[in-house]
Amino acid sequence: MGMMHFDYLSTVLGYHTSIYYILPACTHEGKEPKATLYLLHGGGGNGLDWIRYTSIERYADEHEVAVVMPEVDGSCFYADMKYGYNYFTFLKDEVIAVSETLLPVNKTADKRLVAGLSMGGYGAFKWAFNCPDDFYAAANLSGISSIVDLFTDPSSFAAKSVDDPCGVIALDFGSMEELKGSMNDSKEWIDRAAAEGTKLPKLFAGIGTEDFSYKFAVDYLNYCKEKGVEIHYEEMPGGHEWKVWDEMIQRFLHFCLA
Repeated sequence: MGMMHFDYLSTVLGYHTSIYYILPACTHEGKEPKATLYLLHGGGGNGLDWIRYTSIERYADEHEVAVVMPEVDGSCFYADMKYGYNYFTFLKDEVIAVSETLLPVNKTADKRLVAGLSMGGYGAFKWAFNCPDDFYAAANLSGISSIVDLFTDPSSFAAKSVDDPCGVIALDFGSMEELKGSMNDSKEWIDRAAAEGTKLPKLFAGIGTEDFSYKFAVDYLNYCKEKGVEIHYEEMPGGHEWKVWDEMIQRFLHFCLA
């Protein structure tokens, strides 16, 4: 098993960024991994978080899965930002291409998985819903919500950012009006998939029952059910925290590969 830190000048972003890789022991023996997991970090985090706070290296080796962990701005919501960098384009056009060119990872969509926590969970579903042919399965861990509801509900921690000219909404999306109905709107993904009959990857969602966003998750999952979008859902005791994400990433791998 090996871990690699790749620092390079991104063509899309125009600056040096990092991608972290885990290669299971089977690759050292010339075998191809059973799957490749693109694993996204949360808000305020970086590409090392999954390695520091979970046992993802051990799980990758157990399941013979390569793991790709790109690094983005900690509050970008994996968007092509209104005032910033094109992080969604970076994901869909560069991260897979760079990884599959450099390393012995799988190069077919039916061997690709994507997952993330919190902001990264939102990002994983955004990637999967907007590029459904690129993945076999996707997991949203503790980022299961309507982003519009999350930012406009007065009880939400995020509501104070709506009118801040230097806040997440303004920098990432421009305004709430520009966010609503756009490809960044997590309800729009559901509406579009339902209306067009899109063949989606297998979808997994997990959250802790004491998570601050739990009520938003329940509402969002009910909305998905009403629209006929099937999501395998699991919950466990816990808040918005690493013990939940460490457990849920194991469950997702079992869900995909068992």
